Amino acid sequence: MPRPPGQRDYASYSAALVRSTVDAVERGQIPRGQYGAVLIDEGHDFEPDWFRRVAQMVDPATNSLLLLYDDAQSIYTKGRRKKFSFARVGIQAQGRTTILRLNYRNTVEILSVAKAFAEELLNPEDADEDGVPVIAPESAGRRGPIPELIRCASANDEAGLIAERISHEQAQGRSLSDIAVLLRFRNQAQQITQQLGRRGIAYRLAAGQDGKRALFEGEPSVKLFTLHSSKGLKFGATFIPRLCEIGKSEDEQADEARLLYVGMTRATERLVLTHVRAGAFCARVQAAITAVGAAA
Repeated sequence: MPRPPGQRDYASYSAALVRSTVDAVERGQIPRGQYGAVLIDEGHDFEPDWFRRVAQMVDPATNSLLLLYDDAQSIYTKGRRKKFSFARVGIQAQGRTTILRLNYRNTVEILSVAKAFAEELLNPEDADEDGVPVIAPESAGRRGPIPELIRCASANDEAGLIAERISHEQAQGRSLSDIAVLLRFRNQAQQITQQLGRRGIAYRLAAGQDGKRALFEGEPSVKLFTLHSSKGLKFGATFIPRLCEIGKSEDEQADEARLLYVGMTRATERLVLTHVRAGAFCARVQAAITAVGAAA
């Protein structure tokens, strides 16, 4: 089994861990059918062969496999899976599936903006029970402020604005541990952490797997980590800087849009996106915010 690396990305380590388990099943080191029940979370990040091997770990007498899967959050594979079939990987899905549509994490406004931005990504697609449908989430109805998109004169001004907004959130009674800054690239953190430090605002910057584990230790602090590492987490106030740096490559815009959608939906109450120049997604995000604001 691979050792948790200090500077390796969490996704890479998780993938290596799953692969080692899959390989152990294949080599017979993990006997087939020895578990009465198996739970697969974040199944949208699994390779098809991983499903096949894990399914073999379930005791046929119980046939108890719980798989949680949201194709909209598949950010570790290039492009969406096409014509995926559970039957082909040894999973009996027909007659045993349940679709969960209600989103309880985000406010109506945050979810509406994220959905409008990622409209093509979340275009609902039907599938029989042996396939994977694309489901557009529905809000549970909780209300809040409309997300903001702010253009700054420079990266330093952007960092200062984020630090000032975080200071305001803290003054309004929000715990620093309920605030996150989600970065597309780790090297975008330096100016932001400098501005936070000047204001005496405690922060923790994730640097590899060890850093992510330490994020929630110690005193309350603002969390800074990459968009990729944000999956599965939630924060009352979420800031996404340098929007102009996301989706720069036309060949990767679909994957980058999926990544940004995941980041936007980490926010439970307040979402602020910033940029310093025009970018591929800036106009799309602004159009989404304008449309949601007009409908409010």
